[in-house]
Amino acid sequence: MTVDQIPFLLQRIESEREVKILYACESGSRAWGFASPDSDYDIRFIFVRNSETYLSVRDYFDSIELPLEGLLDAGGWDVRKSLRLLGKSNGALVEWLHSPIVYHEEPGFLSRWRSAAREVFSAKASSDHYRGLGKQMILGKLGAETVRAKDYLYAMRALLSASWVSEGNGAPPVPFADLLAQAPAELLPEIDQLLRYKSVSDEGERMPRNPKIDRFLAARLEKLEELAPTLSRGPEDLQVLDALLVNEVSQGANHRAISSNDFSLDEVRKPELLLFEAVAGSRCYGTQLEHSDEDLRGIFVAPMPFVLGLDQIEQVSDERGDEVYYEIGRFMELLLKNNPNALELIAMPEDCVRYQHPLFKLLEPSLFLSKLCVKTFGEYAMGQIRKARGLNKKIVNPQPEQRKSLLEFCHVPQGQGSVGLEDWLKDRGINQEDCGLTAVQNSPGIYAIYHNDGHIYRGVISRKDPDSLVFSSVPKEATPIGWMHCNQDAFQAHCKAHREYWEWVANRNEERFQNNAGHGRGYDSKNLMHTIRLLEMAEEIAKEGVLRIRRPNRDYLLRIRAGEFAYEDLVEQAERKLEELKSAFACSQLQDVPDRAKVNELLVRIRSEFARSNQPMPQHF
Repeated sequence: MTVDQIPFLLQRIESEREVKILYACESGSRAWGFASPDSDYDIRFIFVRNSETYLSVRDYFDSIELPLEGLLDAGGWDVRKSLRLLGKSNGALVEWLHSPIVYHEEPGFLSRWRSAAREVFSAKASSDHYRGLGKQMILGKLGAETVRAKDYLYAMRALLSASWVSEGNGAPPVPFADLLAQAPAELLPEIDQLLRYKSVSDEGERMPRNPKIDRFLAARLEKLEELAPTLSRGPEDLQVLDALLVNEVSQGANHRAISSNDFSLDEVRKPELLLFEAVAGSRCYGTQLEHSDEDLRGIFVAPMPFVLGLDQIEQVSDERGDEVYYEIGRFMELLLKNNPNALELIAMPEDCVRYQHPLFKLLEPSLFLSKLCVKTFGEYAMGQIRKARGLNKKIVNPQPEQRKSLLEFCHVPQGQGSVGLEDWLKDRGINQEDCGLTAVQNSPGIYAIYHNDGHIYRGVISRKDPDSLVFSSVPKEATPIGWMHCNQDAFQAHCKAHREYWEWVANRNEERFQNNAGHGRGYDSKNLMHTIRLLEMAEEIAKEGVLRIRRPNRDYLLRIRAGEFAYEDLVEQAERKLEELKSAFACSQLQDVPDRAKVNELLVRIRSEFARSNQPMPQHF
């Protein structure tokens, strides 16, 4: 095959892979200007898939690698992958965009991409790339007694490119000749000889080592490694790449890029984004009490410009998790996994539904219910049991308002036991501020105490940090007045427990706390109520193929919540139900897992039809 056949190869790739090639160029030695007679044509390209594939949860290919056809070596990257790499100033991609040999370019492509490359350029990332390539060649292929001219030139070009970047010149030029200004004049004859040798020899032909070039490469690598920490990392804001991706995928539509930070609860509730909203939790199960919170759950559809961009979003929620809105892509992933919280939203009682777009009705429970429910509902239920028991729960382990001091964890041996350091010092009329401490060799946690020998000590506790001991310089002739042990592990554990307890007090559900404190059974009864509820719902799914959210046995569940039953009895009941559940699912007619292809098609349909029915974008966007 010859270079004249490259256009036909690109057309064949587009036809067979169902992609559109936006740009194709030469990469490697032919682009650099030192090809051998038998050098391959390294054809590199950037392509875009069908726009609907960018809306899907399905994994699509993001690169194309073709087997070698004669001297034609072709491979390319999808625009999304390419732009993610451009955000990291990937050396190979930046070279593609500045190749002197271009085989194909869609109108304006290079102008757009080169401009974006300059905006996001990271000198450090680029220098690291080239310096790494050079170092790899020096320590690897250039370590033998004879070497290839190709390897010398590759190492030389890599380090000259890193030098170009390190001097603040931006992305290095692709042609090797344009980099030679970075090389010392006395080395140019050696380089010229290398170039002549490579131009007439085969790729694998070897030659003796060149000491001048070896010394140059070693010295330049050392200098570049010294400069590396000083280089700029580039901008953090990469929204220009989002905008560019939208432009390429949507064929030039003028959309402003949207960031995940643009989404808020107020935004996702707007009609332009909202697909579904309902009151969840105890009010939909029928187990609410007079003062129960109102939990909101919803589904929203991110605008096309966002979905086509590099950013992603799974959900938007408040701090306490009382209001949670899932993006439709994330919601479909949860449904595929038979997540109980997601499944209940597609079977909500009508009196709990606040808003429902017509497209939401396409989410039929029968499409998702499967034998996965035995695992998801069962594990979720038993997880509630693990949460319920209370010996270590904060409900039954209150912490004092005032945190203990480190001194309270210091004790002095006395008789067959020990006394607190504070009491020991008080009995002797000594202040801890007037004492000195030293560590006792080979006795971790044991310290010698010094006092009243005419020497000024620093105290036991640090004046700068009351949570730390402080040590003093002690005269050689000084004699300890006693020894103490400090249990710093216990102190740290107390500090952690104290902090977590009072954070919990500040954020706890007061109604739930009072309920558990009132029945005094030592477990969180609401967790046990949910355990039984989940297991009963799963049994109905296995035997009847239905999602029954509003529970018919409300009174019984509320008795569990009120703490009328012993923990052990409820756990025994739950374990028995779980075994029955496994048997029920084993003979169930449900599908083993949801049909991912059907769900994927449905997701694409919902996104596409929702976008068409909501053309005006939210003003905030």
